Amino acid sequence: MSYEEKGTWVYLVASAGAYLVYLAIVLGRVVLESARPSDSRQADIRDKEIHRSGEYAGRWFLVAAAAAALLMAMAKWDYFWIANVIYLGFVLWAVGGSVLKLAAYRRGL
Repeated sequence: MSYEEKGTWVYLVASAGAYLVYLAIVLGRVVLESARPSDSRQADIRDKEIHRSGEYAGRWFLVAAAAAALLMAMAKWDYFWIANVIYLGFVLWAVGGSVLKLAAYRRGL
C-alpha cells in the first residue's frame, strides 16, 4: 500500500468518524430535548415581536435583489450575474435579519 493510499484511508476513517461523533452528540441532545423540553424553548411575546420585526426588515434585502434581478433580466444580462444577485439577496436576508434580531435582543425592542 502506497503512502498516499494510507493517507486516503486515514482521511476517510477520520472524517467519517468525526461525523458520526457529531451526529451522536447532536442527536443525543435533540432526543433529550424532545423527551423533556426545557422552559427556555417557549417563545414569549418579546421573542415573537423580535422575530417578526427582524424578518420584515430583512425581507427588504430579498425584495431589492429580486428587483435587481428583474432589471438585469430585462437588460439581458448573463444568467450567472442574475443568479448571483438573487443568491446575494438570500444571504443578505439571512444575515441582515439575524443582525437586526440580535441587536433587538441586546438593545431592546
